[in-house]
Amino acid sequence: MATPLRLQADKLKRASQMMRTVSHPKRLALVELLLETGPQTVTQLAEALDISQSNTSQHLKGLEQVGLLAGERQGKEVYYCVQNNHLKHMLACIRDCVDC
Repeated sequence: MATPLRLQADKLKRASQMMRTVSHPKRLALVELLLETGPQTVTQLAEALDISQSNTSQHLKGLEQVGLLAGERQGKEVYYCVQNNHLKHMLACIRDCVDC
């Protein structure tokens, strides 16, 4: 019976990592933008959010590491998109809580 508890702890740890990563305002803005526009390059995202490309890349890396985003290389560019389909629902819940 110890196995289900360990699995639950693993899921809780992963959920915590995802929420901690997306909790940064710029990362949240990146995710929102990608959900609205679809795949974008670092340059496009940086320009849209008025932040440096290096800062944008760091934020994207963090989101990618926890499985929220994925990058696909097309020639010299990497296009980032939302990888986790449940992220849209999570952000809707966050918006609902903020609007209370």
